[in-house]
Amino acid sequence: MGSGGRGFGLRPWPKAATFLIAGLLLREAFSFWTGHPYDFEIWIRTGYVVAHGTNPYIAFWPAAPGVSIDGATETLPSAAYLPFWAMITGGSYEAYLGIGGGNRFVYYFLLKQAPILADVATAYLLYRIVRNWTGNLQLATRALAFWSFFPYAILITAVWGQFDSIEVVILLSLLLVSGTSRRNLLYGLGIFVKWVTAIYLPLELFRERGLRRLWVLLALAVPVGLTALVFVGMHWAFVGIQATASSEAAGGLGGMNYARLFSEDWASPVVRQIPDFFQVGPYLFVPVVVAIGWVMAKRVRSSGPEAELTALLAIMAAFLLTRWGLNEQYFLYVFAPMLLDVLVFHPGRRNLYVLLGALASAFLVVNNTLLVWFLTPVSPWFDSWAIALDHNPTTSPIRAWTLIVLCVLITITLAQVVWALLKNQPTPKPWVLRLWPTRPLGRATAGGTIQAPVQPNPK
Repeated sequence: MGSGGRGFGLRPWPKAATFLIAGLLLREAFSFWTGHPYDFEIWIRTGYVVAHGTNPYIAFWPAAPGVSIDGATETLPSAAYLPFWAMITGGSYEAYLGIGGGNRFVYYFLLKQAPILADVATAYLLYRIVRNWTGNLQLATRALAFWSFFPYAILITAVWGQFDSIEVVILLSLLLVSGTSRRNLLYGLGIFVKWVTAIYLPLELFRERGLRRLWVLLALAVPVGLTALVFVGMHWAFVGIQATASSEAAGGLGGMNYARLFSEDWASPVVRQIPDFFQVGPYLFVPVVVAIGWVMAKRVRSSGPEAELTALLAIMAAFLLTRWGLNEQYFLYVFAPMLLDVLVFHPGRRNLYVLLGALASAFLVVNNTLLVWFLTPVSPWFDSWAIALDHNPTTSPIRAWTLIVLCVLITITLAQVVWALLKNQPTPKPWVLRLWPTRPLGRATAGGTIQAPVQPNPK
């Protein structure tokens, strides 16, 4: 390894590496004492069950002795994904037994490590991609610094305890590899982690020709093979996993887009009059990602990083727009590639990116009761306080209607993101700015006219 950290591709060393280390330490500072009282509690119980050699998919589980943070009197499901995450949680509990000394906070710390390290790896991959595409180290360092201190990513990964950052690493890796086999291998690994990369299989099918389309089978064989390997290796019967796969595909009501409206008392009776609405509606994303994949396949055949990024981003944004049960962690999948798009190719889309980030962040804060939920590992009192506030006759309607308004605004903004990508608009004006007239930015000339500022072209 040469001096200056060149063996890791971090040049200049001090600034880029310092940002990475600072981002890691910042995440670790939140890792051991925060967590969501429902999702993180599911990880806790799943790890306990798996570490004791039991198939986690066969039942709902009681609290894990000595480590649970919430729901001591109720049973909860296990992690509703293929067994990648179940094995990570089980390994975390095994490590806790070895080094934890009975301190439950050590277990929480260990459960957060894989997501935190993946989030730091995301910052590095953003740096690497920008550097490869532009040769501009300053711009690459900006990307790394942004993600290292991005509050939304820190809250989702280090505070909430979600593991979507692992999937984001796979998503960004797609932009660094070439070749059909490598892409489909990554798709398969992504499906094994959290199935989301399956939305890119139509794109892969349409972009190839002839027998090369059969490489898509690799993307399906990888998660099936790895799942079978885990079940056989753990001596689990193939029970329960089918229901898990079905529930993940369907999603559910609530969430951050228009689907939330269907769970409201004033809207539900109306849509229930539509035959099979709640059976068909959750799968709207399927024809949508197929259609967007078909459109984008024509662009990526000409190759080039901009076309690849646009295809990846357009399909993901369309998925978020139409997915039922769209929860906060899913936005990491669009924020990371959209950052690349703004920094490298379309700086004119910055305002749209900021608007989407602001709306998602507002939803995250309001939906999680001013983030008080995440203090539950410290004391159940915070959980009780948040529940009381959510059911308070004064604050409950305010919270509910704020979330409804936000989900409508997010739906409109996601629709504009998809439209801007499909139409290849370099400087889309966020829809919210079109609600009132604004004077064009620029400088006055001697003739009294206004010249628009020249948009810098990133190197």
